[in-house]
Amino acid sequence: MLPAMFASRGRTAVTMTALGATLATGIGAAGMSAAASTGAASEPPTTVRPTTAHATAAHAAATQPVVSPSSDQAPRLGPASGAGGPVGAPVRLKARPLPKRQWVNPLPSATVTSCFGQRWGRLHAGVDLAAAHGAPVVAAGAGAVVTAGPNGGYGNAILIDHGNGYLTNYGHLSVIGVEVGQVVKAGEHIGDEGSTGNSTGPHLHFEVHEGHFQNPLEPTAWMRGHGVEISGCPA
Repeated sequence: MLPAMFASRGRTAVTMTALGATLATGIGAAGMSAAASTGAASEPPTTVRPTTAHATAAHAAATQPVVSPSSDQAPRLGPASGAGGPVGAPVRLKARPLPKRQWVNPLPSATVTSCFGQRWGRLHAGVDLAAAHGAPVVAAGAGAVVTAGPNGGYGNAILIDHGNGYLTNYGHLSVIGVEVGQVVKAGEHIGDEGSTGNSTGPHLHFEVHEGHFQNPLEPTAWMRGHGVEISGCPA
């Protein structure tokens, strides 16, 4: 004897019920006629009844409470699976490079020996940074070299225009490593510390000017405001 699921014959639809969804597929009359005319034996239509497991799952899905996204019980999204990767595999993000600093200390190894302000009856328009003779001096910021060579009491000096309304001046150098018109980057080696011009010993005389040369600003405060600490002068 055939199982009960094959007992019903002559039906024109196959009905499948799973997880509360019904799929009905009709068999057209034209198809039936074609099968009869060729004498081909047609498969009897079947009715597939949901198993106990399917029925239980369907009931659980239908009775599951709806959770608001704002609720504390809102579902947490796990890591997405990558293409071809296993479900739940961790997502690997490409590391972003850290942004480059726009300003740097022109002589990081130095010690401050004299600050901006009145000295010997006149304005000392920069900060003196002392290091071993010949220590490398770097551009405090990106810009174009305006002057490079002997400059009176500054001795061998370099003036850089940063193109944003500010200029920096580097005095008493023993070696100048750039030329007028050369474009430099922040931190690029431009010369070596020395004691040329009006100097009592090896050091870098560093100045910051606003708008044009001979309009000096207190350099350590200005550099601090741009993320660079030069310790040794009053804040």
